[in-house]
Amino acid sequence: MIQKLVLRNEVVKVKGRVKVITVKKEEFNKFLQLKTLRILDKEYYALMPPVDSFEKNSIDINGLATLVHQFVSAMINNIATSNTTSPAQMVLITQSGNVALAYTSNINLNSQGVTVYMQVLQESGNYTFQYYYIGFDTTNDSYSVSQLELYVSAYRYTNYTGCGGTLFSFYTDMVRIAYTNASFTKAPDSYLFIVWLIEFQNIPPYLIPFTPTLQNNVGISIYNNCGCTSGFTVYFNNGNCDFGCGGNCPSTGLNGFIMYVNNNSVILEFPLTAPLSAGVTSLEIMLCDNTCFANMPNTSGSISATVTPPVSGGTFYVAIATITITYQGS
Repeated sequence: MIQKLVLRNEVVKVKGRVKVITVKKEEFNKFLQLKTLRILDKEYYALMPPVDSFEKNSIDINGLATLVHQFVSAMINNIATSNTTSPAQMVLITQSGNVALAYTSNINLNSQGVTVYMQVLQESGNYTFQYYYIGFDTTNDSYSVSQLELYVSAYRYTNYTGCGGTLFSFYTDMVRIAYTNASFTKAPDSYLFIVWLIEFQNIPPYLIPFTPTLQNNVGISIYNNCGCTSGFTVYFNNGNCDFGCGGNCPSTGLNGFIMYVNNNSVILEFPLTAPLSAGVTSLEIMLCDNTCFANMPNTSGSISATVTPPVSGGTFYVAIATITITYQGS
């Protein structure tokens, strides 16, 4: 008998906020601020505009769906590619055409670009990943803007070169993740700065590998090497085993997923089939994962639940996790 049961339904909030600032050229030296950012318990400094008084934007749910689909596919299927993708781009829609700010690692005078700083926070056991995208135009150009668009990409890599293996990377496409209406003019005697904050909020540890890690200046990314492997395992308690992560219960990996868009949400479902012996009235299932990071401490997590099939002794279909990634305005 086939029956779809939900082990867990989590909501990861994806939020975006933006602000536009124009300053006179002579004010530039006192405008940028040295801001302290955190990667969990470690601090670092970034030179950036003030990060208060943000305005609401819109999350591009189709772009988010593309990002999630490509990233999760790479994590589950260990996909590799030799194609690199730019970490970010801002597009300014003007009356005379588009102005594209390409990625650069620093803010420079007499240039255009966008750079990105990352912050990772943890509260009550869950994580928040913040990405500050700083767009700038310090040229003499002049134009009037009606709309802003933010394009981003995610990244992971594997390095087994130290133990006789290979080095390969995976990049998602660069997709539009956020946009907003805007009305301002960049004058020849002023500099333009755009600060865009994208947040993945309230991420339980076991959902970290399913959340795209966007490319960033700090170099934080999920990776595999011969000393640490990112991966997932699902265990079934048959009543005669050590039920826990790394135990000897019957287990399987995640071999696929279902993804669909519903209203303003991207929904992932990870299904697998679990056989039941005759007379079994319930089944314990546990999802365990280990995530290795470059430039950040590794994480691990698990989630378990007991599911009750409608008829004992059958074989049924279980959606072990339904992950809803949704945008909520702020």
